[in-house]
Amino acid sequence: MTYVRDEHIAREIVQMIYIKIWDHRESLKNVRSLKDYLFILSRNTVFDHIEKMTRETRCRTELHRYQQELHNNVLSHIHERENDQLLHEVIAQLPPRQREVYLLANEQELSHAEIAAQMQVSRLTVKRHLELARRFIRRYFHSHLQHTSTVILVLFSLPNLFF
Repeated sequence: MTYVRDEHIAREIVQMIYIKIWDHRESLKNVRSLKDYLFILSRNTVFDHIEKMTRETRCRTELHRYQQELHNNVLSHIHERENDQLLHEVIAQLPPRQREVYLLANEQELSHAEIAAQMQVSRLTVKRHLELARRFIRRYFHSHLQHTSTVILVLFSLPNLFF
């Protein structure tokens, strides 16, 4: 009880000691001091139990950490997919030339000069289209995030109508 501080566990340890004594009863003939033998057997059994509990706690902690990581990765993946979907919706709303410049610059990673050559316009025109497209996307995301935040705040401030 001094080491494990739980009566149920202490009883289990005593039971394990009895089983060990029974299993090794033939070798007890060679024991000089039964009191010392029982003390050492008890101490070692308690230490084994404590070590086992420490390992189990460590494993549970590691499992919990892994589950949290997995959960966070799944959530991150879901948010990434939602953001990609939202980005594609925004890109679809861009004027055709801005959309084309934006896609060439960001998805195909072409330089301003390469885009200008491909579209047969000046580099400054490419730069301007890209600047307008990015500004539109930033504004859209900003307003979308504000709208989403407002909806979430309203939902959390409503009384629990459904529960």
